[in-house]
Amino acid sequence: MEQGGWRLLLLLVGFQLAHGQCPEQCQCVRTAQVECSGAGITAVPSPIPVNAMTLQIINTRITELGEASFGNASLLIGLRIEKNDLSRVSPGAFRHLPDLRYLSLASNKLQELPVQVFQPLGKLESLLLSSNQLLRVEPSHFAHLSNLKELQLHGNNLHELTEGVFDQLASLTKLNLARNNIDRLPPQAFERLPRLQVLRLYENRLRQIPAGAFDGLPELQELGLHQNQLETLSPELFVHNGNLQKLYLSNNLLTALPGGIFLPLRALSKITLHVNRLRDISPAAFGPMPNLRELWLYENELATLPAAVFSNLTQLQLLVLSKNQLRTLAPGAFRGLGELLELSLHSNALRRLDAEALGGMPKLQNISLQNNRLQTLPRGLFAATPGLRHLQLHANALENLPAGIFSPLAALREVKLHNNSWRCDQGILPLRAWLEANPQKVGETPPLCAQPPPLRGAPIAQLRQDQLPATPPWPHRRHPAPCPPLQGDITGGHRGKFLHGATAGYPQAPGGGGGGRGGGRRGALGADPPAERGGGGRHRAGVRGPALRSGGAGGLQL
Repeated sequence: MEQGGWRLLLLLVGFQLAHGQCPEQCQCVRTAQVECSGAGITAVPSPIPVNAMTLQIINTRITELGEASFGNASLLIGLRIEKNDLSRVSPGAFRHLPDLRYLSLASNKLQELPVQVFQPLGKLESLLLSSNQLLRVEPSHFAHLSNLKELQLHGNNLHELTEGVFDQLASLTKLNLARNNIDRLPPQAFERLPRLQVLRLYENRLRQIPAGAFDGLPELQELGLHQNQLETLSPELFVHNGNLQKLYLSNNLLTALPGGIFLPLRALSKITLHVNRLRDISPAAFGPMPNLRELWLYENELATLPAAVFSNLTQLQLLVLSKNQLRTLAPGAFRGLGELLELSLHSNALRRLDAEALGGMPKLQNISLQNNRLQTLPRGLFAATPGLRHLQLHANALENLPAGIFSPLAALREVKLHNNSWRCDQGILPLRAWLEANPQKVGETPPLCAQPPPLRGAPIAQLRQDQLPATPPWPHRRHPAPCPPLQGDITGGHRGKFLHGATAGYPQAPGGGGGGRGGGRRGALGADPPAERGGGGRHRAGVRGPALRSGGAGGLQL
């Protein structure tokens, strides 16, 4: 439920009239809603109207909930006690609230809870204990909550989970354990949660997941394991999770993916594997995934891509491979990606591309190839991508382009060509002619000559033919000529709209915030995919999410 659940409760009680005196420093609206806040409140306000159905106590200096603190409010179905100085709850604090369905004790200073404090709350559906300082939870805390559907424990100081701690929560659909210090999971921690749909374990200190840990979760739809310290995964880890739709494995220490690990996951729509240490991808890693739309693999250590490695991902729309160590692309590496719209390959070590490197992607609209080492491009490179709209080729080592290379691209809106090693001799004339005819497509930073020295820094589009030497006046080089002074931002792009808005930042995963606390992480970036919401910073297994630069309409800048 969280905040949405609370709002629903307010709607449910909206027709009820509140009777009785309203406590000082509280507001009792015409409905059965009581709202109390302010630093002047140091104890639970009293008297609560007898027919009050929802009570909020927020931003007060209450430090303790005593025995039967709500004894005169037995009709309550919703209780929010948040952002207070609360550090102690008496065992019988909720004794007279048999109809309570929603209880939030989030954002307080609780380090421990009496073992049977929730025993009277048999109808409870949502329990929020997030953002406290809880050191431990026991099976007896939840033993009588058979109707509980949502349990929020993220942002505490849990180091381990007691065996059987969730065994009595057979109705649970959402469990959030993120942003703790959990370093291991009991093998059967989740085996008695048959209805669980969302499990969030991100931003902990997990180094491994026991084999079979998720076998008892047949209804699981979202699993957040990002921002831990995972080094390996069991090949059969997900064999019983055929309903999984979103899987977040980013910001860990993974070096390889077991063959077939994703074969059971035909319902997946998103996988995030960015910011790991993956060195290669087995052709058997991805089985048929007819629903997969996004695959995030940036910032790994991939040097090659096997042919047809993604061929089973026939509905993929977004593939992010930037910031790896790719030197070559095998012919057919992208075979089967007939629905792909965006491809990010920037910031690798690509020196050349085969003429058929982009084959198999007829719907491709955005491709980023900047910050590589490309010296030339084959004439037919874009023959199979007629729908390409945004092309980023800046910050490479290009000296020239074949005449007519952009001819197949009738839909092209922008191409970035600056910060290359353009050799301005007679061979540059076809490119100059194209630039003259398409000034609106090169953006605010036009390409400049790098050689010969007299023309260095001159805009190519403004060159006169009589300025150009017939042949290079310098010896043939194995290495490209130096680029002219840097133009613009080589890591960013224009600020137009993305096909995928989320690609302006790291994909974010299941809700949360705060800094990753795992160790052994490197660097610093910035945010993560709508469900991977963690913190920020690019430390290796604790990045709070991606800090990607927008490539603007030209595509993602990850």
